[in-house]
Amino acid sequence: MKAPAVLAPGILVLLFTFVQKSDGECKDALVKSRMNVNMQYQLPNFTAETSIQNVVLHKHHIYLGAINYIYVLNDKDLQKVAEYKTGPVLEHPDCFPCQDCSHKANLSGGVWKDNINMALLVDTYYDDQLISCGSVHRGTCQRHVLPPNNTADIESEVHCMYSPQADEETSQCPDCVVSALGTKVLLSEKDRFINFFVGNTINSSYIPDHSLHSISVRRLKETQDGFKFLTDQSYIDVLPELRDSYPIKYVHAFESNHFIYFLTVQRETLDAQTFHTRIIRFCSADSGLHSYMEMPLECILTEKRRKRSTKQEVFNILQAAYVSKPGAQLARQIGANLNDDILYGVFAQSKPDSSEPMNRSAVCAFPVKYVNEFFNKIVNKNNVRCLQHFYGPNHEHCFNRTLLRNSSGCEVRNDEYRTEFTTALPRVDLFMGQFNQVLLTSISTFIKGDLTIANLGTSEGRFMQVVVSRSGSLTPHVNFRLDSHPVSPEVIVEHPLNQNGYTLVVTGKKITKIPLNGLGCEHFQSCSQCLSAPSFVQCGWCHDKCVRLEECPSGTWTQETCLPTIYKVFPTSAPLEGGTTLTVCGWDFGFKRNNKFDLKKTRVLLGNESCTLTLSESTTNMLKCTVGPVMNEHFNMSIVISNSRGSVQYSTFSYVDPIITSISPNYGPKTGGTLLTLTGKHLNSGNSRHISIGGKTCTLKSVSHSILECYTPAQSAPTEFSVKLKIDLANREMNSFIYREDPIVYEIHPTKSFIRHVNIALIQR
Repeated sequence: MKAPAVLAPGILVLLFTFVQKSDGECKDALVKSRMNVNMQYQLPNFTAETSIQNVVLHKHHIYLGAINYIYVLNDKDLQKVAEYKTGPVLEHPDCFPCQDCSHKANLSGGVWKDNINMALLVDTYYDDQLISCGSVHRGTCQRHVLPPNNTADIESEVHCMYSPQADEETSQCPDCVVSALGTKVLLSEKDRFINFFVGNTINSSYIPDHSLHSISVRRLKETQDGFKFLTDQSYIDVLPELRDSYPIKYVHAFESNHFIYFLTVQRETLDAQTFHTRIIRFCSADSGLHSYMEMPLECILTEKRRKRSTKQEVFNILQAAYVSKPGAQLARQIGANLNDDILYGVFAQSKPDSSEPMNRSAVCAFPVKYVNEFFNKIVNKNNVRCLQHFYGPNHEHCFNRTLLRNSSGCEVRNDEYRTEFTTALPRVDLFMGQFNQVLLTSISTFIKGDLTIANLGTSEGRFMQVVVSRSGSLTPHVNFRLDSHPVSPEVIVEHPLNQNGYTLVVTGKKITKIPLNGLGCEHFQSCSQCLSAPSFVQCGWCHDKCVRLEECPSGTWTQETCLPTIYKVFPTSAPLEGGTTLTVCGWDFGFKRNNKFDLKKTRVLLGNESCTLTLSESTTNMLKCTVGPVMNEHFNMSIVISNSRGSVQYSTFSYVDPIITSISPNYGPKTGGTLLTLTGKHLNSGNSRHISIGGKTCTLKSVSHSILECYTPAQSAPTEFSVKLKIDLANREMNSFIYREDPIVYEIHPTKSFIRHVNIALIQR
C-alpha cells in the first residue's frame, strides 16, 4: 500500500542528504524524481509485551530476550510458538540467586524488580541450550535445555546457574555475570571448554559483594551449574574511585582467529571530558588476560579544499558494529582478501564533552588484519602507556617497566602485561558524508555477487539498504520508515547467499523480517533511479514505472537507457531576437546504466530550431540551453528532448515580440524616484530585463505580462530622455520621459490648527 506522495519536511532532509546537490531552480523536479521514502510494506513481524534487548536464531526458531519475557518465534512468519516469564522478581538482601523469596514479600527490604534481559546465547557443545542472563539476582544466568525434538520448548527444563561460594571466595562470585548498566557477552568453545568473555559497565552502585567485573573471562563448569575463574588474573576492574567518573560502555564483542575483541566508548583519558572509541584485544586462550591491549579507533570524514588544506571531521562515538566478509569489489578497494574479517562500524559525533550522539554519522570499515598489524606496528615507548583506570598511576605496571613487547602472536607469557595504545587507527567514511544529518544506530552486511550491501538503521526508525563502495556516491536502494522507535544494534542476517535470505531487525518492542533481495521496485519513481538499483534487485523500467520483469506485461521492460522526462520549463517565452537561457527541469537527462551521465547524444529542439546546450550547467535533473533568433512570433511550440533511446515533447513555449505601448507619467523631478509604469505586452518574456533612462538604470519594482514598474534614476539637469527596455538580446525604445526641476515649498498655510483634521495648503512656485 502506498502512502501519500507528499514528503514530510524531516523526510526531505534525509532524502536530500543522499543526493547530489542540484540547482535550486529544479528542486521540485529533483524531489519528484527520487525514491518514495513514504512507501509502506507488509512484512512479517512480532510485537512483544515489553522492549526487546537481544535476539538469537537457532534451528528455525528465533529467541527474543525482552524485559520480563523470553519469546520463541518461528523463522517463517515470526509467529509466537512459546514464551517464558522471567520477571518481575522479588529481590531481598537475605535472598541468594536461585532462591524463592516469595515468603519474604511482606518483609522490609524486599523490592520487586523488572528482569531486563542483558545477554541471550545459544550453546550447542553440551546440549542445545539457551542461556539467558538478566539484570536481577546479581546478574546471574539461567540455562534452558532445548529438547532435540522440540527446540521451541524453553520451559520444561530450566536451571539456575549459581553456586554459593566458600567463605574465602564470597567476594569473587564467578556466577555474577552481567551488569544492568550494560554488558556484552561472547561465548566461545576452546579446547573442549565453553568460555564466556564479558565486558560490563559498572559504577559505585555495585558493591564489592556483587563482584561484577569490568572485563573478565570465565569457564562454564562441566556440571553446568555455574562458572569459574581459572586464575585471579581472569578479570580486570576499573578502580573503585573512578567508577563514576570514568564509565566504560561496551558496544560490541566478536572473535576473529585467535583473538577476542571488545569495542568500547570511554573518556580519552582519566582527566578528559571528551570521549572516543576503543578496540580491546586479547588472546582467546589467555585466561589471565596478560595479552590485553586497547587502542583508539577513529572514523573520519575528509574534505579536500582547493588542494591547499584538508578539513577533517572525527566521528568519535561508536553506535553499532558488525563483523563479516567483504564482497570482491569492496575487498579490492580496501586491500582485503575475500576471507578476511571486516569490522564495520557506524559512528556518530558526540555533543561537546559528552558521549551523547548527535544526528551526524559516518560508516567505516576496519579489516581486522589491519587492526592487528597496527597493534604490532605502533608498539614503542612513545605511544604505549599503562592502563591507569585499571591500575592507578603508581601501580607497579605503570613505571620502571619496558614497554616493548611482542604483540603479533598469541603466545601467552606471564611476564606480559596489559597496555593502552594512544595512537588511533583511522579509517575514512565509506559514504563520504552522505549520513551527516542522520543518526545511524544499526549496521549489518551481506554479499550479493561482487557487491557488499549494508543494512542500516536510524534513530528515527528508518531502515536502509545501500551498496558499500569507495567509488562513487551510491544512495540507498531501500529506504523506508520501519517504526517510530530507533533501530536496535542487535540484528541477525540469515542465508545471505540464498534467494530467501533475510535480516531480523528490532525496533523497541517489535521485530521485523526484511528480505535481503530488496522490497520490490515501485519505490523508484524515475527510470534512472530504477536502473541505478543493484542488479540483484532485478528492477527495470516498464512504460512509466519501475517493476520486475514478470510484472511488465507489455514486453517494453528495459535495464539499459531511459527516456527523459520533462517536469517544468522556464521561461515559457523568449523574444524574437533569442539569447534567452532556457531551463528544462525533469529527470533522466543523459542517463545511462551504471550511473553514467553523458549528454553527448542529448538534443533540445524548439520546433525545428536547436537550443544550444550549456553542458557545464546541465545535470541529470536540469538542462540549460540558449535559444536562437527567429523571424516571426510562434506560440505553444513543442520543446523536444531526444537521446539515444527516443524523444519527449513539452508544448508550452512561445517566441514573442515584446512591445511598449505607453508610459506613465511622462515627467518627473530631476532627483528621480518617480514610479514609472510601462504598459505593453510580453514584457515578462525571457530571463532578464533592464530599463534605462539617459543611460542610467530605472530600478525594477514589479514585472507582469503587460506592465513593468520601476523607479526613475536621478539626472543632473532638467532634460528629456527616451526610455529603453532590454530583454535578453531584444532592445525596445519608447517615447521620452521629461525631467523637470524639483518642486520647492516656500509656504505652508495655515501654520496651526485644532487636534482634529484640517487641510493644509502647500503653496509652490
